[in-house]
Amino acid sequence: MHEMVEPTTSIHSLSKEGAIEWIMEEYGEGLKRFIFFYVKNRSQADDIFQEVMLTVYRKIDTFQERSSIKNWLYQITANKCKDYLRSPVHRLISLKDQILEKSDEFTPEKSYVLDEQKKTVIEAIMDLPVKYREVLILQYYKEFSIQEISDLLEVNPSTVKTRIMRAKEKLKVKLKEEFLHE
Repeated sequence: MHEMVEPTTSIHSLSKEGAIEWIMEEYGEGLKRFIFFYVKNRSQADDIFQEVMLTVYRKIDTFQERSSIKNWLYQITANKCKDYLRSPVHRLISLKDQILEKSDEFTPEKSYVLDEQKKTVIEAIMDLPVKYREVLILQYYKEFSIQEISDLLEVNPSTVKTRIMRAKEKLKVKLKEEFLHE
């Protein structure tokens, strides 16, 4: 049975299970997509999502509500993704995927987006270094403000703006067309 969450209701007014259920309904799909764009691997994205939810469950009592629940969730998620990308497991999986991709051009990641223009842009974004990829995803796909991105990544707003500018420049060069407009 679902616990109802009013817009003004605190997440702390729910049971832990109710809070997790609400978070999964409200943010689950968005978090999963965010993880996928970070790690570029569906099965790993599912594993990381489970780790995120476990961390949220363990730490829900520590959420101070100084920032939005959305910002808090994405911060935990970004940190889990960064941890994964630094791990030896990621390096092994990447190597295996590169070997398999050479033998099989039609990968699940490539079939994920059917529209050619979107596919081209997404592939170009995925090829960007993480620090550029994450700011584009957060600003354009998740519609975070510069300040929210700054808080989430724990960098200055000017750094966020610079990364967005450099990411767009890299994409323009890579795509040789203007898909991104101010």
